[in-house]
Amino acid sequence: MNQPRMFLDAEERARLVEDFRAALERAANQGEPDGLPDGHQPESQATVVDLATLLGEMAVLKNELRLQSRQFKNTLDELRLFGNDLRQHGERLQRDLDRAREQAATVQGQTERLFLLALLDLRDRLQSGVEAAGRLPSSFLTRLVRAPTRFAASLAEGQSLTLQRLDELLAGHGVRSLQALGEAVDPHRMRVVGVEVTDAAASVAEGTVLREVQRGFLHKGELLRTAQVIVSKKASRT
Repeated sequence: MNQPRMFLDAEERARLVEDFRAALERAANQGEPDGLPDGHQPESQATVVDLATLLGEMAVLKNELRLQSRQFKNTLDELRLFGNDLRQHGERLQRDLDRAREQAATVQGQTERLFLLALLDLRDRLQSGVEAAGRLPSSFLTRLVRAPTRFAASLAEGQSLTLQRLDELLAGHGVRSLQALGEAVDPHRMRVVGVEVTDAAASVAEGTVLREVQRGFLHKGELLRTAQVIVSKKASRT
């Protein structure tokens, strides 16, 4: 069980301290030998001096602890400020890094787009060469001399293989052709370069793509090159 605490007022505490001090002095006087040599003090006086010195040293230690505590607090504040500066610096570096990555991705995308457009231009030329080789006019001279015909056929075959390999390369980069023939014209992906009048009774709806002048292509779902098309137009009835 907890004992009740006793509270003493200031007068009682002072009286008890004085009684304790008097008891110490009586005990010291009773044990003091006669005729102490010069230069020696009673133990009671030495004890009093030691207690005073101890209290002084404790006061000095208290001041030193106060100073060290203040210095420690200042150090903590400086570390906190340094941590805030370091965090802000890291955030700035992260923003700069993200911005640099975005710029690099933009430059890479633009460079890749230009490269793919150059490959598409090369493909158009190869496609034109293959189609032209397949339309060689037949004449009496070509039937009589087969060598030029065989050379032209070999050349067309080589161009066809090159065109096939180029299509595979484009497909590997996510490029595919835009389906336009027979579809309604899409102003976002197609550019009308010609109109062909169709019979009013024809089943072809007006604005349908009839031919491609230049094929359109998509790159990873995004428009890479606009298709140039010729669309139908109903003939006006008179």
